[in-house]
Amino acid sequence: MSEDQNIELLKIKISIWEKVVDVQMHFNDLCLRIRNFAISILGVLLGSAAIAYRFAGHIIIFSHKIPTATVFISISIVVWISFYLMDRFWYHELLKGSVHHAHSIERSLKKIAPEIELAQSIRDQSHKSLKMNAAKKLNIFYISILIVQIIALVVLSSDMIKVTS
Repeated sequence: MSEDQNIELLKIKISIWEKVVDVQMHFNDLCLRIRNFAISILGVLLGSAAIAYRFAGHIIIFSHKIPTATVFISISIVVWISFYLMDRFWYHELLKGSVHHAHSIERSLKKIAPEIELAQSIRDQSHKSLKMNAAKKLNIFYISILIVQIIALVVLSSDMIKVTS
C-alpha cells in the first residue's frame, strides 16, 4: 500500500471509531434516562402509597384487610423490576456491545495511534470503583431499592405500624 492509501485507511478507521464512541454515548445516555425515569416513577408511586396509607384506609383482598398503600407499593415493585430487566438485560447489553466493538477497533489502531484507548481506560476506571464491574453495580443499585420496597410492603401488610389521626 502506498503512503496515501495508508493515511486514507487510518482516517477511515478513526472515523469508524469516532462513530462507535458516539454510539456508546447514546446508549449510556439511554441507560441514565431509564434510571432517571424509574426513580421518578418510583417516587410518584411511593408518594401515592404514603398518601393512601394516611387517607385511604384499608381494602379487603381474599378476606384479608390490608392498607390501600400496599397496592401502590406492590405496583412500584413490579415497575421497579421491569425497569431493572430493561436496563440490565437490554440497554446495558447494547452499551457493553458498543464498548467491546470500540475496544476491538482500538486494539487494531494501537500500533498506529496508541493514544486511542478510551474503551479500555473507561473499563479500567469503572472496575477500580468499588472493585467491581458495571453490571454488579447496576444489580446493587436496583436490588437495594427493591429490598427497601419489599420491607415496606411486608411491614404495611402486617399492620405493624399504625397511624392515628
